[in-house]
Amino acid sequence: MKQPVQQSDDPAVRARLAELISNMSDVQRQDLLSILEDWPRRLQRKHLRKDCHMAVDYTAGDRTFKDFIRNLSAGGAFIETRTPFSIGQEMTLTFSHANNSKPIKITGEIVWTGTLGVGVKFKPPNQDLELLIRSL
Repeated sequence: MKQPVQQSDDPAVRARLAELISNMSDVQRQDLLSILEDWPRRLQRKHLRKDCHMAVDYTAGDRTFKDFIRNLSAGGAFIETRTPFSIGQEMTLTFSHANNSKPIKITGEIVWTGTLGVGVKFKPPNQDLELLIRSL
């Protein structure tokens, strides 16, 4: 059974949050809103997820792109991109890491989009990535 989230009524915390938010641009506020709305789902991940900064080549439709993976798990990745994509769009990613001699090529589907990038769910999850992720 899940424990209830403990609420804090610390006025200093609320004031600091309000100050930080008021100093953000509209785009930054939208990004923060997306992160906060996605927070509960992120806490329920099935796979170990690691932050990284890994170059990725990927194709979506008949176009090829080069961007960066900002976090990675056996089940998916967050790709930092300003290119607009649609939820449900399929893509094939190719990336490598210094700890892995051969490039990894995997297919996925975009499951969410935001101003900072897209979330890709791998089809199927790739257990070989677990070893790579643990080395990051």
